[in-house]
Amino acid sequence: MIKEKHWRTAFRYVFEFVTAGLVGWIYEVATLWLMYHYYENRGILHLPIIPIYPTGAFILLVLLRKRRLRPLPLFAVAFVVTTVFELGASYLLEFIFHQQFWTYQGWYLSILDRSCVISSAIFGLLSVVYFFGLHPLSGRLSSSLPLTFCKVFASAAAAAVLADLAISVTELLMKR
Repeated sequence: MIKEKHWRTAFRYVFEFVTAGLVGWIYEVATLWLMYHYYENRGILHLPIIPIYPTGAFILLVLLRKRRLRPLPLFAVAFVVTTVFELGASYLLEFIFHQQFWTYQGWYLSILDRSCVISSAIFGLLSVVYFFGLHPLSGRLSSSLPLTFCKVFASAAAAAVLADLAISVTELLMKR
């Protein structure tokens, strides 16, 4: 039987994954709308979640968990780490799926057309919001919400994201 603390931890990280992925989706959809005046469902999933955002946040969390950085140094570290992560992820996804999922071609301060100083700065800001907002909030919620809610949310949200991921990856692999 899974212990209560494990359910609460599962809730915390599933909540963070879904929230960060949704914020990333909103950011990308809004960016396209503001820049090019059209709507496009961004990301590889059918759900409005872009997994690269929470994955980047979790990488930063692992790297910085033991450190108590102030916002400006955190921004600087996140700027560098998310830039390297975005570059690496773009090459890895293109290698696996034979498809380029994003480009910064034509953007001011583009980095190899796969990242951009402007987007890296936005990722740095989002990282500060994650570390000083979402991560502490998820800790408070996981300890104060009823255990049954934590179990149901963690199970249902994880199942939905994993099912969507399996379907989406299968569809992408079939297109190769």
